[in-house]
Amino acid sequence: MAIVQASPKNQSRPRAASPGAHRSGAAAHAGARAPRQRGATAPAGADLKVSFPSPTRVRFTSARLFGDPRSATARDFFERAFQAQTVAQVEIDGRSGSAELFLDAPLARGEGVAALAALLTRPVGRTDDADALIFPDDFGRGSSRTIRLQRYDRRLSSWTVRHALPGRVRLYNPGLVRRRDVCQLVEREFMNTFGIDRYATNELTGTVLLHFNPKQLKLAQIIALLDAVTASAPDAEPSPVDLDLPINTASVALAVAARFFVPALAPVSAALFLYSVIPSFKSAYEVVVKEKRVGVDVLDAIVVTACLATNQVLAGTVLGFTLSVSRRLVQKTEDDSKKMLLNVFGKQPRFVWLEVNGAEVETPLEKLKLGDVIVIHTGETVPVDGEVVDGMAMVDQHTLTGESAPVEKVKGDPVLASTTLIAGKVRVAVTSAGDQTTSAKLTRILNDTAGYKLKSQSRGEELADKAVVPTLALGGLGYALTGVNAATAVVNCDLGTGIRMAAPIAMLTSLTLSAELGILVKDGRALEQLKNVDTFLFDKTGTLTRERPEVGRVLVYGNHSENQILAWAAAAEKRFSHPIAKAIVEKARELKLDPPAIDDSKYHVGYGITVSVDGHTVRVGSARFMEHEGIELPPALKREIEAAHEEGHSLVMVGVDDKLGGALELHAAERPEARAVIEGLRARGAKQLVIISGDHEQPTKKLAEKLGMDRHFAEVLPQDKAAYVELLQKEGRTVCFIGDGVNDSIALKTANVSISLRGASSIATDTAQVVLMEDNLTKLLQLRDVSQELSRNISRSWGVILIPNIICIAGALFGGFGVMHSMIFNQIGGMLAVGNGLLPLRKAAAIRQEKDRLQAQRLLPPPVAAG
Repeated sequence: MAIVQASPKNQSRPRAASPGAHRSGAAAHAGARAPRQRGATAPAGADLKVSFPSPTRVRFTSARLFGDPRSATARDFFERAFQAQTVAQVEIDGRSGSAELFLDAPLARGEGVAALAALLTRPVGRTDDADALIFPDDFGRGSSRTIRLQRYDRRLSSWTVRHALPGRVRLYNPGLVRRRDVCQLVEREFMNTFGIDRYATNELTGTVLLHFNPKQLKLAQIIALLDAVTASAPDAEPSPVDLDLPINTASVALAVAARFFVPALAPVSAALFLYSVIPSFKSAYEVVVKEKRVGVDVLDAIVVTACLATNQVLAGTVLGFTLSVSRRLVQKTEDDSKKMLLNVFGKQPRFVWLEVNGAEVETPLEKLKLGDVIVIHTGETVPVDGEVVDGMAMVDQHTLTGESAPVEKVKGDPVLASTTLIAGKVRVAVTSAGDQTTSAKLTRILNDTAGYKLKSQSRGEELADKAVVPTLALGGLGYALTGVNAATAVVNCDLGTGIRMAAPIAMLTSLTLSAELGILVKDGRALEQLKNVDTFLFDKTGTLTRERPEVGRVLVYGNHSENQILAWAAAAEKRFSHPIAKAIVEKARELKLDPPAIDDSKYHVGYGITVSVDGHTVRVGSARFMEHEGIELPPALKREIEAAHEEGHSLVMVGVDDKLGGALELHAAERPEARAVIEGLRARGAKQLVIISGDHEQPTKKLAEKLGMDRHFAEVLPQDKAAYVELLQKEGRTVCFIGDGVNDSIALKTANVSISLRGASSIATDTAQVVLMEDNLTKLLQLRDVSQELSRNISRSWGVILIPNIICIAGALFGGFGVMHSMIFNQIGGMLAVGNGLLPLRKAAAIRQEKDRLQAQRLLPPPVAAG
């Protein structure tokens, strides 16, 4: 007889039994409470007691059985207890020697209790692996005397549900209590997890609050991720509790009570105030004694001392409270900004559909190996970097490359993690997964960049420290003019606190805005220095021109038309993906020419390509290839080759049968946006715009004149480009080099700022400080705008900090202002500066919203035609 019917929410849970066939001591003693025949002897360990604290709880007490929650007996009890479909949680407390079952439904007395006892005592056979319960990886480790496990399908976990709604769950784990390091690991896990919308950890309560999309992530999968985090967390001492804000809050409340209601509390209020500001005295001690300087922290200590000496405890506590709130607010703002920044390049699914013997099996991402084949369906996010082995799909890559239009992917094409399939289905062979994907590398780079400290912030702090002595002098003047109250108010007007809050936030939000624009800033210095650049040095090939050339003239020799020569060349080249092949095929497509089919049996690739098409043997390749194949080149063609070489162009020969049929002229394709970008840089203050190229003088000069450049350097080898960067720097210029992020590494490192257009594909080897993720030069103008706006943002922050403090100093010297006035003016300046630093987030959020809207539109099914 079953205990009770499984509740609807647990009906999917498979039954699981202990792998052993023996009866454990715990199970035997649980059975002692069942009616037994007359004359039966009591089993060993008769100290077992069973009680029912509530209709949904059953408690077993036995110090011998449950004294160690990690023993084999305890594990066996867990396995047997979870055989009951209504058992949701089991807790074993070694301190009280008890085990408790938490049920989904009330347990019926009498037969229900007997059925539970029978379930705990009956022998069980070997369990199939597909039905076996999965214990947490860290079960049996640690020193906690209490273990509580909850069942999620077959998985048992130490994470228990405190409260749950559709798409929202609050989970508890005792291993999270006062463990800041574990909280950070949890946040790091969910930061880029596809399907997690929002999350928050609380180390004091040991809980995690998650908002998630149930269509993309199941609760059991979330638990699996959390179990992996706790299993990987190292043992550590509990984190110190941050009582800064609670103590300062209590200090204000006590000061108000002592001032207005119970004067006898004044000594207690002063003592609590003194305790709350101990960190200020510690900081002042560090600065004066260890660093041998007079810093802003010294002013804070003086203000606190003055408040105590003049019995202005209430004003001092309000000051401490506002500073504490400011620190908490700034910390939260920085954390939120950093999370937004690290999410820019997309999230990765943590579970994939792995192809196993022709079937799709849901598998954790970390279990994948190189070469595994996974299946990706419409609407799903690509979880790995890989290569399509079968199928066709349209992929939205805007999160990584900035491309506005979806890209078609077929067999042989690469796909990148964190991009989205908006149509189709593909099988993908894994080339890199987890932290080796392009998306993960981008996130690591952003994480490193987010820690960069602005020079303007450092200079601001230095200036604030240098202002300490003048501030003390002004405080002395205030003391001479009006007394201690004015002197304390003046000394409280420090400038360093505000800029230390505002500058990092401005940097983080600017990095976020850049990333949303498709600009990866790998070195924070570049974003700060770009505003000072007066000279932009462009590498010609691949920067002002595209890597893929264009087909210009089609030369014909013989009785063939231009379209025939181009169509035959396209037929030979259409299987290849190198730039010349793409240029020829694209030209044929522009002219709406359909390349004829080729005879695969006569397809040959050597120094060139030989194919059979339309009954002709067509050869495509260089002049040397034609000579190798015995095809004579006419003198007129040789003159064309020399002329093309002078212009920086090249010719691809097309042989038809055993004669030269024609030639295709290839020339560098100028970027259509190049002219507008050059004009935009001049409008933004650029003084010198220069081209550098390994190409010949004539084509380099021609392009420079066409674009309106100031100078050009031609026939420069890659290893020599750095010398020209140094030449410009010796002229007193601040140089930004825009070029190939891999091959121009020396020149990139020499320049003041370096930018690459190679995009996400080469991010690991790209030595540039900034990478434009989209193959579009207009991003350079957007980057210049972000850099200049960052500078203006910091200047505004200085203004909103200085003005209130100057007013306050004047008021203290001549208007009777006291500490409370000083505190108000100082905090107004600091909060306005923080708000100013957040302004770039508004633009970033608007860009993100528009991207999400476009992606949602692409994922919508096409409208059904009426009728």
